[in-house]
This record gives sequence, C-alpha cells and structure tokens, in this order.
Amino acid sequence: MTDRTAEYFAGPARRRMHLLPSGFAATIRLDLRRPDRMDRWYLTLGEDEFSFRRDGEREADLVIAADGEVFDRLVAGEDPTTAALRNEITYRGPPLIMIYFERLLPGPPDSHGPERVPGRGGGDHGR
Repeated sequence: MTDRTAEYFAGPARRRMHLLPSGFAATIRLDLRRPDRMDRWYLTLGEDEFSFRRDGEREADLVIAADGEVFDRLVAGEDPTTAALRNEITYRGPPLIMIYFERLLPGPPDSHGPERVPGRGGGDHGR
C-alpha cells in the first residue's frame, strides 16, 4: 500500500515552501494512526531547511494527530479545516504554525492558490 502522505512530503510539499513567510522556522510532528501501527513523522522547516523523516524523538512546535487515511486525503487536496471540524484531525501548538503548515498542503485539485502577494504576508509588511 502506498503512503501518500510520505510521498507528498518527500517531494511536492517542498515546492510550496515559497508560500511560507520569510524567516519562518518550526518543527512539526505528525502522529498518523495506521491500521497496524502509529507513524510518527517530523517535518522541519526553516529558511534553507526542509526535512521530513521518522528519526528519533524530539521537541516539536506543533503536533498534529489524525488517522493516516485522513492525512492521505489532505495531501490529495481535501480541506484541512473541514477535517478539523469533523474532529478527524487535532493539533496542539500555536494556531499560526498550523495555518502556515496548511499552506504546504495542495488544496483542491482545481485550486490555483494560495500565492504570495507582494507586500502582504511573508513577514515583509510592505517593505
């Protein structure tokens, strides 16, 4: 069986890093419940860093928990807010990091955003 979540964060998610604000850095732990196991992944984001791996126990700025099947749907384009409203996904940590994390997800297959707007977001405040 293919793990869509691992495949997505190993490749396509990296191409969305430009959607994060300049200077943003965080470690996000994903706890994904699979039928026969618990997968614990660490996503480390920074100015020049993007890694997604299972190694070790470490501190995380944000912890997201869901069934693996739910996360596989998120990386296929399902809206994470809808999943949260259905109580299919939970998180512990700063809401702002969760919002930035959502920018790494693809959104619906027919979507065209989000895109960075010059002078808005991204921490440059119009400078």
